[in-house]
Parts: sequence; structure tokens; C-alpha cells
Amino acid sequence: MQRYRLLTWFYLAFWSIVIGITTGVYLNTINVVIDLLWRDLPNLLNISTQWKAVAVCLPLSLVIGLTQKYIGAYPLTIAEILSETKIKGHFDYHRWWKILFAGLLILGSGASVGPEASASGLVAGMIYWLGCRYKLIRDHADVGSHKSFFDQIHLIWLTRLEHTDHQKPLTEYFRSDRQRKIFYLFWTLVATVGFFGYFHFFPQEDVIGFHHPQVAWQWQGILVVIPAMVIGWLFGFLFVKISKLSVKWVGRWNAPIIKAILGGILLVCAAMFSKDILFSGEFSIVPFAHSSLQLAPGFLIALAFIKALVTNLSFALGWRGGTIFPAIFSSVAIGATLAQFLQWMPKLTASLVVATAITVILEKPLISAIVLMLLLPIQFSIFILLICVLTNWILKKIPILKP
Repeated sequence: MQRYRLLTWFYLAFWSIVIGITTGVYLNTINVVIDLLWRDLPNLLNISTQWKAVAVCLPLSLVIGLTQKYIGAYPLTIAEILSETKIKGHFDYHRWWKILFAGLLILGSGASVGPEASASGLVAGMIYWLGCRYKLIRDHADVGSHKSFFDQIHLIWLTRLEHTDHQKPLTEYFRSDRQRKIFYLFWTLVATVGFFGYFHFFPQEDVIGFHHPQVAWQWQGILVVIPAMVIGWLFGFLFVKISKLSVKWVGRWNAPIIKAILGGILLVCAAMFSKDILFSGEFSIVPFAHSSLQLAPGFLIALAFIKALVTNLSFALGWRGGTIFPAIFSSVAIGATLAQFLQWMPKLTASLVVATAITVILEKPLISAIVLMLLLPIQFSIFILLICVLTNWILKKIPILKP
């Protein structure tokens, strides 16, 4: 039995690391597709810079519309994934190719949405597949523990899953809810090692990670907290309202091909204002944060509101994806604008605006803080966490402030 358990742990460790690495590979693949469509092909076809958006967005908008009509509304959002898992008790991982294809297509086409939706769908599928494998291994533990070493290897690694393997909840394999949570947390940390290990060996410039810029500390920095929270709340409130109105106005149209083409036209028009409207911004948030303090406040405000509008309208028009990274990018622009009018610690001011806005949008203070710690100066981590928690507390105490 002891050997069977050790082999099971090795199996779980191997696939947890693979899940982390695969997630990193997917994020890098997005960049490869973007480079192919926006750099290599235009260079090959001698397409000038001002016509790139037209040449890429419009033709692929038709492909996106056909995908939405005949394959389905993919990729799923994080909320949809959680809802399906809660209602059905499982997540159908056989749809991985639909999520992968739609995610790469939409993100590669220049959509102002993030990879977190498609990445979450792929990760959820892989995790649930591994959970089904774990249940199968546990179900055969009594027989498998008495087999030879090679028979145990064959049983653990090569036994095929049946269609009924997902029916029994994974929670039944734990003695307590506490044991289940520790199990999930441990293997999540193992997968995280695989994810960051991948980017260690295959680094991407300005990818998410801990950043340590020089910070000139001033005690007057405490004076920026209230104005930063007010401006951050206003922008977060507006972002959510735009999202709700976009779904109300155009999200319910039953014409996926026409909607997708309109989304492509929207992106082409937005790209005429700034190329930063295109794409989610997860790989450009850090360099943009460094340069934003030198940009004109009027341009930053326009950029933030146009990107917020394009992100939410694009999603409603079928260019599906996450909104977290576009929201962070837009919030950075608003934070940099406020920082230019206050004379103390501009980086802290911008960071607090972003922390407040993202907490208002997500309503998940811990998740908001963790994500922002990987993008903003690590020296501000404690302040980011406190502002996220404080913002969430205020929203609960004063519900009228919720968007």
C-alpha cells in the first residue's frame, strides 16, 4: 500500500507540474500567434502599419463569428466555469480544443480582452481530468496495492477513464473539508512551481512577476490614499457599468456573425486612436506603467475610457475573453493621471488607484491583491493588500457604492 501511495503522489506531482508548464506554454503561444498575425504576415505581404488592423481584425472577425455560431460561445468566462462546476458538479474537459482554438483566435486577432478566461478554461479542464484520474486510482487502491511494481505503474498511468468517472464527487474521497482544502492548496502550489519554473527557463520580457523599481519614500505619501481610493472607485464603478450596459444593449443580439464583424470594425476604429487599445495589455502593463507618468493627462484619460468601452463592447459582440488585464491597464492610465496632479510618490498613487478600481470590479480583494502584486512594485504589496481589503469592507458596509 505504501508503494502504491508513493506512486500516486509521484503521478499527481508530475501532472500538476505539467499543468503549470502547459499554462505557461499557452500564454507564450498567444504571443507567438500575435507576432505571426501582426508582424510576420504583414511584413511578408508588405502591409503598412496603418493598415494592419484592417488586414487582421476584419477578416478574422468573420472567422470569429463563424466560430461563435457553429462551435459555441467560447472561451468560457471564469464566472461561467465556476457556475457550471457548481450546478453540474463537474467540468467537461473534452471541450479543451474549443477553448484553445477560440482563445488563440480571439486573442491573436487583437481583441482588447485578456487570456485569463481561456487559460482558466484550459486549467479547469486539466485539473478536472487529473481529479478524475485521482478518483480512478483511489477506486483501484485495494486491488492495486497488492500488485507488482510494474502492474501498479500500468494501473496508475494507463488505465483508461470511463464516461462515468466524473459522476462521483471528488469531495467523497476526503475525510473532512479541511483535508480537501489542504489537498487542493498543496497541488496548486506544485502547479505554480511548474508555471513560474517555465518562465524562469523561457523568460518573457515584462511578463508578470515581482518587480523592484527604486522607490523614493516620503511620509506625505499617506496624503494620496483618500484621493487615490476615490478616483479608483469612480473608475471601477464606471467600468462595471459599461460592462452591464454593453451586455444589455448588444450582448443579447442573436446574430453572432454580424456581432463579430461589428467587433472587428470597433477594434479597427479604436486602433486609429492608439495601438494600446488592441490586445489585453498583460505583457505591456509594466512598461506602460513606467512611461505613463510622462504622457499627457488628457491622452491617458481618453485611453482609459476608450479601452474600457472597447473591452466590454468587444466581449458583448462575441470577442470573448477576460477583462481583468484590460481593466488593470486602463486603471494604470487613470492612476498615472492622478499622480501627475499630486506631488508625492506618483508610483504609490497610481498603484492605490489600480488596487481600488480592480477590487471594485472583481469584488475579490485577495485575488485582486495577488494579481496586482505580480504587476506593481513589490515594495507596495502591503499597501495594495490593505487598500483591497479596505475597499471591499467599505463596499459591504455601504452597498450603494457597489456598481
